[in-house]
Amino acid sequence: MLIIDSLKRFWNQHPLLSIILVALIPRLVAAVFSKGFSMHDDHFGPIEQPFIIMQDISYWTSRTTPHGHSIIYPSIHYVLLNACEAVGIQDPQAKMYLVRFLHALYSLLVVSFGYKIAEVLSNQETAKKAGLILALFWAFPFLSVHNLVEMVCIPPLMAGFYYAMLSKEKKQNMVIAGLCFGFAFVFRYQTLSITGTILLIFLFRKEFMRMALFSSGFIATVVVIQCSADIFAWGYPFASFLEYVRYNATHGHDYTTGPWYNYMLLVLGALIPPMSFFLLYGFFRNWRKALLIFLPVIVFFILHSFFPNKQERFIFPVVPLIVVLSIVGWEEFVKGSAFWSRHRVALHSLWIWFWAVNMILLIPFTTYYSKKSRVEAMYTLYAKPISGIVMVGGNLGVTQPPMFYAGVYPVPTFEINDDTHLAHVKTQLDTESVRPNYAVFFGEENIDQRVRHIESSLALKFTLERRIESSFLDGVFYRLNPKNNKNQTTYVFKAASR
Repeated sequence: MLIIDSLKRFWNQHPLLSIILVALIPRLVAAVFSKGFSMHDDHFGPIEQPFIIMQDISYWTSRTTPHGHSIIYPSIHYVLLNACEAVGIQDPQAKMYLVRFLHALYSLLVVSFGYKIAEVLSNQETAKKAGLILALFWAFPFLSVHNLVEMVCIPPLMAGFYYAMLSKEKKQNMVIAGLCFGFAFVFRYQTLSITGTILLIFLFRKEFMRMALFSSGFIATVVVIQCSADIFAWGYPFASFLEYVRYNATHGHDYTTGPWYNYMLLVLGALIPPMSFFLLYGFFRNWRKALLIFLPVIVFFILHSFFPNKQERFIFPVVPLIVVLSIVGWEEFVKGSAFWSRHRVALHSLWIWFWAVNMILLIPFTTYYSKKSRVEAMYTLYAKPISGIVMVGGNLGVTQPPMFYAGVYPVPTFEINDDTHLAHVKTQLDTESVRPNYAVFFGEENIDQRVRHIESSLALKFTLERRIESSFLDGVFYRLNPKNNKNQTTYVFKAASR
């Protein structure tokens, strides 16, 4: 009882600190157990590219045309990975433990500023509820510790909105807000639509001083960081941003597409029905009071809803803001609702359902080892002398290997998906006199037959070193959607010439 009383007293005296400590627990668990990478771009950009440059500087010096992504976030990892090696941390998995731990700490800013925004818009009790949902929302710990720029841009976005709301008290807060939105832009270019919408709000309100201060902060960040990086890397300012715009204008249909309501369904599902419908009602109901946040979020949401490329991660930057505004609006509605005052039990039951489902999802996602079979296949090769790797695809083909976990680059790789590829690889091996000493097979269908076929065709003898099954959730996602979730069992073989 003394412990419970002490915890209650601490909660009442330090609600924000209490919520941050609660948020830290699942994020630390995710930092330890949620290995791998969730999506292609949270590994092959921020981790794989710095690793390649560390092993082969010509990858950097041979660049010719700008890449359509900011080099700032990968550069941070370049410094971090070099620092790891400087202090003797060589193991790829050990490096990623540190990367995930730092991201876990950084993500606590989302909880902190979400709480503060809710407190400004409403009161401390509502802020506690918003803060707890941000702390324990089932997807956030998993997403927060991985290298998604869509998640990394959220803390400066939240901070920017918080300081923008305080700007009438102190003018310097408006400059700080602009600086924060500049950092968000550096990480994720699409956030420019949020910044632009805020400027339009100031313009229509004729708040020219706030507009000028906000713009000065934003421009300062972008010029000092983004422009200088682009000049250094590509020779002129905004090179990567212009290439990003050009690429998306011409390749918008090359990736996942869908109807305009895709993201609406995603948010409704993620916020756990039926509570999600009530929360979104609260989001829209309070639009006037929170216009400075509401309108930029809506513009961002609409632009992405009508753009052809609809990868789920694109909408992540505004999800915490949707959560905060939804809680604030819903709580204010409930307080003035005669209906809900008479149906407290029903309302309580809705929240019990929400938290029960949320916790059921939180546990497996917080410990989710994403792309396990791919990562562990490469990690099996770590610290081994590799002269070449044969990659043999199954029904779903070969998926791009994360060579960072093998710890070696460059290394000759030979991809085989059918007999045409096989004939080409055979000719290539004979011509270049390269003898691969490892093979990775993707997919377990007809594995014995495929192994014998490759052995006889390439005059190699395979010895199985390791069979790696997908993690539980990888397997679930594969069964639900094998086209977009190529999470196959992998086999690592030692190869020797016959």
